[in-house]
Amino acid sequence: MKLEQKIPPVVVFFIVVILMWVTTKVAGFLSVYHPFKIQSLILCVLLGVGFALLGVTSFKKHKTSVNPIKTDRVVSLVTSGVYQYSRNPMYVGMLLCLVGIGLYTSNPLNILFIVLFVWYMNKYQITPEEAFLTDKFGASYTEYMKTVRRWL
Repeated sequence: MKLEQKIPPVVVFFIVVILMWVTTKVAGFLSVYHPFKIQSLILCVLLGVGFALLGVTSFKKHKTSVNPIKTDRVVSLVTSGVYQYSRNPMYVGMLLCLVGIGLYTSNPLNILFIVLFVWYMNKYQITPEEAFLTDKFGASYTEYMKTVRRWL
């Protein structure tokens, strides 16, 4: 079974980053003062990258695919480590990075792109992934979904 989604999540992430950057350049006059914008950016990016890497490491440890488009390489359901707290730590990591960029740019319009990222990922990436994983792992995945949140 192949997922309908053909755009890799990392590409979606970078598209949103570019849109946030363009918005800041075009509508910079809307930016608000934020005294700790560099610290906010660094903290969010470190947390985001760290969270995402924990997800990648868990997948590698269980010898399953980190590529959500290559479903034929999914061999095990990972529920340990960071996956005890989030079913999608790699996406949470991307979201934290976007929040950091949003705080750094201090442009309220960029909140829209963060919200759109979450909506898009839920609708076009996570929902198809959940359907695939339910088909592949059955009751194990259904029970996991009941106990662990989609994001955090």
